[in-house]
Amino acid sequence: MSKIKQGLGSPLLVLLLTILGLMSLLQPTVSLAGEAGTVRLAVQPGLSGIYKLGLPTGLQVSIANQGEAFTGLLVVEPGRDLLEKGSSQQATRYQRVVQVPAGGLTKTMLMVPSEMINDGASVVLLAGDKPVAASPVQGTVVNGGFIALSLGEKPLKGGIAAWFDQSFGGQTTIKYLSPKSLPGDPLELILADIIIVDDTSVAELTTQQLATLKDWTSLGGMLIISGGAGASSGGPLADLSPVLAEVQQAVAADLGGLQVVKGTMNVTTGPLQEGEARIKVNGVVVVASREYGKGQVIYSGISLENLTSESAAVWPLVFGNKTGQAGINVKMQMAQEKRQMRNDSLAQAATYLPQIKTPPIPKVAVAWVFYVLVLGPGFYLLLKRCDKRDWMWWLIPACALLTTGGVYLMSPAQRINAPISQTLAVVEILDDKRAEVNATAAFVSPYGGNLDIEGPRDAIVWPANSYYSPNKGIVIEYNDVASPKISFSNVEYWSMRHARATAIKKDMGQISGSLLLENGTLQGKIENHTKMNLRDCRILLGGRSLSLGNLPAGGSLAIDQSLAKWPGSLGPNEFRDLLVPPLKPGEQDTFVRERQMVDTAMGSRMQEGSNQPLFFGWSDDSLDMFKILSDKANVSEHHLMLLTQNLQLTIPLGKTVELPSGMYLPKVTDSRGAFNQTPLGITLYEGKVTLEYDLLGRLNKQNFRVDGLTFPAQTNKYLALRVYDWQENKWADIPSDGLQIGAEELTRYGSAAGEFRFQVEKTAGTGNPDKVDLPVVTVRGVAVQ
Repeated sequence: MSKIKQGLGSPLLVLLLTILGLMSLLQPTVSLAGEAGTVRLAVQPGLSGIYKLGLPTGLQVSIANQGEAFTGLLVVEPGRDLLEKGSSQQATRYQRVVQVPAGGLTKTMLMVPSEMINDGASVVLLAGDKPVAASPVQGTVVNGGFIALSLGEKPLKGGIAAWFDQSFGGQTTIKYLSPKSLPGDPLELILADIIIVDDTSVAELTTQQLATLKDWTSLGGMLIISGGAGASSGGPLADLSPVLAEVQQAVAADLGGLQVVKGTMNVTTGPLQEGEARIKVNGVVVVASREYGKGQVIYSGISLENLTSESAAVWPLVFGNKTGQAGINVKMQMAQEKRQMRNDSLAQAATYLPQIKTPPIPKVAVAWVFYVLVLGPGFYLLLKRCDKRDWMWWLIPACALLTTGGVYLMSPAQRINAPISQTLAVVEILDDKRAEVNATAAFVSPYGGNLDIEGPRDAIVWPANSYYSPNKGIVIEYNDVASPKISFSNVEYWSMRHARATAIKKDMGQISGSLLLENGTLQGKIENHTKMNLRDCRILLGGRSLSLGNLPAGGSLAIDQSLAKWPGSLGPNEFRDLLVPPLKPGEQDTFVRERQMVDTAMGSRMQEGSNQPLFFGWSDDSLDMFKILSDKANVSEHHLMLLTQNLQLTIPLGKTVELPSGMYLPKVTDSRGAFNQTPLGITLYEGKVTLEYDLLGRLNKQNFRVDGLTFPAQTNKYLALRVYDWQENKWADIPSDGLQIGAEELTRYGSAAGEFRFQVEKTAGTGNPDKVDLPVVTVRGVAVQ
């Protein structure tokens, strides 16, 4: 009987296995499609394969699927080198949810640290937790130097590449980027320092790409318009070009002696709209530049392919520098450095959460001393007198437990039972269409476990610092239909985590209004067209901090304040102390957040100052940058925002006005010794320093130009002043009783390029600080056009 059962069971078992096998083969699973080679993955980092270390880099991912549609997960896997190094970056996993259609091509993007790419990262496509395709990430890394991109092939046929190599010794990477490959997100373009456009590339750019190009420029990029491309009336670049391209005109090919070429050349020219002319030939504007947000726009009426590497005197002017080699100015450099992944200046400040109130340590110490020295012995004497000494064995321990319990219940650990967060945001309004937001948030989980955070859409999001541990990783997940999500796993009890984001806001609004300078008084009216209620508002101008008070959303303020001489200072932090109360020795720093946010927002102004008014205001309103995802009902989220925006300053047309002392600071062109420069002025410790004013250029887009300078009588016997005589080509001593230079004499002391130089030298008292008395600058209102 047993033999009969075995004979029947064996065919039945085979039949069942055969049916199951056929069912599994007929099941249209994505993993089998991947194994059959129907899913292909291609990845290109950065901009046409170029990326820069230290900056977040976009991965352009293309997915070709010949199988069924599915929901996939793109994951960036660290390279073997990074795993062997044990770097903390392997604790962060970058991934993106993608919808892959059947029989089509899908393109998406994922932002990751450039160091991951440099260490051999790869991208894996998962479906149902199973890998269906993978691709290594390979590109060309740039460690320092500039990245210049030309959206047209013609500009590269000239001498630009050779001149770059001669000037910077191979520290600049210049490459052609097809207009079709230009990203649609300006944050992906932050890898590039310079972008060149010509007539062909401008014609190929879409409306979205043109908007991206303008956003990128305002964030600190340098845009070069070759041959006046797109700058004619109604053209796509006419609104940001310094010159309105109207006509083709023949000019001398030597460009006024800048190059040794005979004959004539055609240039595209027109009226100067904004900024200043860099090259003029017989009144014809050939090259001009203007500031645009934090960036710079260069207009070249000459097509760059017509300039050779031998045009050594022309190229620096094309790149916006009147003297010396091309380079990124201070404001543009600060904008780049702010986005360095390891340069989060707000992370430490975010760790201070004034919302978490802890029992004052001195009071706790006094309570324990009182218990030990007063309450304990007091109970003993009282019980002894009442003949109740047998109560001591339970009464004194009970009092100790009550005291301990009281202190324990006073701690935040018992009063806060839901996550708490604080977001510090620095907002710079660039114009009415865009604002840059840099935010860092700190999150505290009182119960530990997993902590999920929702970040802002259309932003770069990453951890502000890393927490490397094999079982405490960080996952940053992007999604086309949802906001990015940051997940911190296995967070310790009452532990803190940080996240950081950079975003471009198009709906921020602006602070509008105009300011007039007349008779030493700043007058005007400003209006708050943002959604933020602003407090402690100020206008910063020429080392002065003018208090305005509060400015609610939709509100306005009238301004009528004197710009009398501001008290000078010799310290490097005195200007910041005008904005945030200084730290007092022996006291807790309760303004650490505000102080660090001011340093982040002010940037180069803390060293150089500006003659352009800066609006400055605080707000406790939310920008919806980060949100804690929790099922707890009493999640606590706090916000602190610092908003800044440049304002326009005008002077009555044709009227002459003396600028308040320190309002127009000269730039340092040479120094031999020790000095300190702040918006309050210049302090010299030893040696000498050479300073320069620009006599021809409008002062930071303003409608006034220098009309005269007056050196006051020198009260400091340890300093000697000299002015450079361009006619005699030598330095001339400035008399101790001062020197007045009028408009006619400026032709003697100013170069053809408008350079007015003077020198200050320390003659005695080396090592001691001496404040330099700067000349009084007289300006005249001129037409903007």
